[in-house]
Amino acid sequence: MDFINRKEETAQLEEYSRLSKKGLFTAAISGLRRVGKTTLIREFIRGKNALYFFVYESKTSASLLAEFEDELRKCGIITDIEKIGNWGMFFEILFKRCRGYILIFDEFQNFFSVDKSVFSVMQRYCDEYKETPLNIIILGSLVGLFKKIFEDRKKPLYGRITAKLKLEPFTLRHSLEAAKFLKYADFEEALKLYFLFGGFPKYYACMEQFELFNKELTEVIGYLFMQKNAPLENEVQDILKQEFGKRSALYYSILHAIASGKTKLAEIADATHMKSSSITRHVGELEERFELIKSAAPIGNKKNRRYFITHPLILFWFKFVYGKFSEYSIVDLGHIIASLKQDINAFYGKRFEAVCREFLLELNKSNCLPFRLAHINNWWGSANEEGQRKEIEIDFVADNNEDSIMFVECKWKDNVDAKSLLECLKEKTKFVKWRESSRKEHYCIIAKSFAKRVEESNVTLFDLKEMAEALGWK
Repeated sequence: MDFINRKEETAQLEEYSRLSKKGLFTAAISGLRRVGKTTLIREFIRGKNALYFFVYESKTSASLLAEFEDELRKCGIITDIEKIGNWGMFFEILFKRCRGYILIFDEFQNFFSVDKSVFSVMQRYCDEYKETPLNIIILGSLVGLFKKIFEDRKKPLYGRITAKLKLEPFTLRHSLEAAKFLKYADFEEALKLYFLFGGFPKYYACMEQFELFNKELTEVIGYLFMQKNAPLENEVQDILKQEFGKRSALYYSILHAIASGKTKLAEIADATHMKSSSITRHVGELEERFELIKSAAPIGNKKNRRYFITHPLILFWFKFVYGKFSEYSIVDLGHIIASLKQDINAFYGKRFEAVCREFLLELNKSNCLPFRLAHINNWWGSANEEGQRKEIEIDFVADNNEDSIMFVECKWKDNVDAKSLLECLKEKTKFVKWRESSRKEHYCIIAKSFAKRVEESNVTLFDLKEMAEALGWK
């Protein structure tokens, strides 16, 4: 698959390389697994003086050092007869003989298990040779550990990083480009790929590797994840095991609860058989340290928070796979796929909401909405009807920090009656307590297709065809 996008990140790396001509420049690139850090770096260093070192978690300190020694010998940095006896000698050679080079350390956080002394050794040489023209780029996939290395004041490398670059997944627009490489001509089917894989390029590359061109998503899922010896059979477990370590059981329970629709803190606590006060820290770690969930609060009520899984594949896995291992082990793949086809539409609907939010933000960049959005978020609240408490939800509410507000509904359905849906939406907006006396109200409905449309000056409609055109899909 061709190298897609990453123009901004590549430009930043070029700037780091330029600045390193004046003295040591260390950059830390973080991001979740499969987001494309290694691919970005390999493209960036093509044709440049660079050394690439991958830190294997499973190797001993001695064997890893021997491998790095061989790499230096192969590149002519050391002679055939020279031996590197310890990590101090290794870094001394790098700093003294590799002036003008780009040095890459991939999965750097694995030194935690290989040899923690490397952090102190590297600190010493960074301090001693800070005038040396050298560009060191450090990559890390385990977000929690990576933060610990560079953001914990008690750790040796705290303050030794010149720049940080967080690599995000592809946007919707660039993920659609990947779908085109996979020969998808239908916009709806390309969207479904994004529902499952989000912007993680590894999964699109894996589809290309196994020639899964223009396949229905459930067939892709069966091949990559569900069949015997599937290429990505243990993908999610491997990601989570490496992140969570020995505390995985509780985190698994929290993620499963959220994937099952338990999005309030009290609901999560109840599902995991814990007190809300006890689980708050763990939920906070999933959000702040591991970046696998996010919290959101509706406009006008910051205390009424809910939690959502941000990684689409992990959301899918906890919704459809976790807790069903025994069931899947005794039925054939055909039965699993048939069952999946029956249940997956609800998953599509939830993911379509997230895609609609990203779509609106794309339009916002080019000023294609009735006003410039400052915030956009889910909205929920409640009302009393005949003595009964009634939950009220609006997919999104957006505002401009002044007097304009937009209410958005997203429907993963064909032949939507826009007029009827608009009337229902207008009723719900009465419960949104935001500048009620002065606000200018706008409405937006996004659906697969409309049976009946509505034309009002403050109403915007998008079906899949119009979304595709706005995103440049041809």
